[in-house]
Amino acid sequence: MSQSNQSELKRIDQPSFGLIMIGGAVVGSVIRDLRIANELAARGYRVHVFWAIDESCPYDLHPDIVHHKFFNAARYNGILQNIFRWKISPIDDFAGSAFTSLFPQKMRLKLYQQGLGGFDFIKWSLTGLIRHVSRGVENDPGMLKRFARVINREKITHLLPNLSIFGPFCSAVKPYVNHDVKYLNIFQGYEVYSNYAEDIGLRDDLFRALTKGARDADYPSMTVSLDYKNRVKQDLGLTDNDLCVMPACVDFTDLMPIERAEQLVDSKLDGYRPDCPMITYMGRQDPEKGIDLLLYAAKILQDRGLDFQLAICGTTAWGSSYRQACHRIADNLRLSVLETGFLSDEERTALYRVSHSVIYPSIHREPFGMVPVEAMTQATPVIVPDIGGVAELPFADNLQAGLQFRSWDSADLADQIERLLSDGDMYSRFASQAREIARKYSVEHVADRELELMGILEKNIKPPTHLHMHTSPRQIGVS
Repeated sequence: MSQSNQSELKRIDQPSFGLIMIGGAVVGSVIRDLRIANELAARGYRVHVFWAIDESCPYDLHPDIVHHKFFNAARYNGILQNIFRWKISPIDDFAGSAFTSLFPQKMRLKLYQQGLGGFDFIKWSLTGLIRHVSRGVENDPGMLKRFARVINREKITHLLPNLSIFGPFCSAVKPYVNHDVKYLNIFQGYEVYSNYAEDIGLRDDLFRALTKGARDADYPSMTVSLDYKNRVKQDLGLTDNDLCVMPACVDFTDLMPIERAEQLVDSKLDGYRPDCPMITYMGRQDPEKGIDLLLYAAKILQDRGLDFQLAICGTTAWGSSYRQACHRIADNLRLSVLETGFLSDEERTALYRVSHSVIYPSIHREPFGMVPVEAMTQATPVIVPDIGGVAELPFADNLQAGLQFRSWDSADLADQIERLLSDGDMYSRFASQAREIARKYSVEHVADRELELMGILEKNIKPPTHLHMHTSPRQIGVS
């Protein structure tokens, strides 16, 4: 849109936010932005969520948040597209939504996580989206006009795409909007769908679209860590002026009473001993998380004669084969492991609280890492690898809440765990500083920073009308 036309657009003083979210099993980044959505709604902002791929929400949301369908996965993968080459049909979109409505959300999430009969729903969904974005989202004006009608009707002033792949939609919808609308782009998880793009020969086309989406944005695009910012610069050719660092966020919980925490953990982990220090892995039990490295390190410590417990807890997103392999490794090492799968929020908090330290041995260049920050909210020191955004987490200003180990090095991981087990003064110092570091990743703090980046003044916003946003049922209204 030309500058002269932009100046004629109607101005709206009261900010209203539209978050574009991906539904389905790709939920790590979703949690970050839904926390922000809750925080904005609790502060009195008008908040709308547009669901792409699937209208499934893994998080309880503020009752004032309004939900809309962005598009169903079938819109860019539909049967009619196989008949009419690359022709996008709203019939496919409608048919996909009707089909998914037949299955409850829990079942749909399971299908996305585990597939069905060898069919990979995540790959199928993202591949269709990648093809569309790579060829140009302007080629589906019907969808953009539908999107614009909601923006106009609800007077949405700021769009917050949950993934950078939605940035091009925000840019392309502007000519159809009759008031000022800005968007704030974010890079998180782009390497996942860039791998799918490479498989179908569209990596360069996708990167060009992502770069344009970032440069068309009204603010520097957010990246979840300094390491991730450098990665985006390297891959997409963006500059420091195009990007800023804005981390993921956590619900900053109160320190759980130790008696309650021990009671909860004892009910979940058979054989748990409150009088013995426990080193813990919490998170997905999938290959990229490096749990086997922790098992080898634990064996080294066991052979050194250290007395400790090892706990490994969490579900899996990519099937149970790695989890089963870790079971066999532990058996061959004659290593006792306290293990469980799914934990409720309260149980997970209790696990962090009773743990002597939480280990996050990820073997890939982890962009962020929610688990170490969550552990620090319970004053628990952490140990992280020395690569990726996760390496930055235990440090802030002159504070320190944990240690790094040389990535992929079980012997060094064992050495760092032993330091925390044997050096009481260092351990106490880390524990005392952990919550202060974690507070920098609180939802309130990150929301403040995002609002500051967008130049929105808090004094113009009405006070919150709801204080208990996690207790009301969530309703999805499709527009």
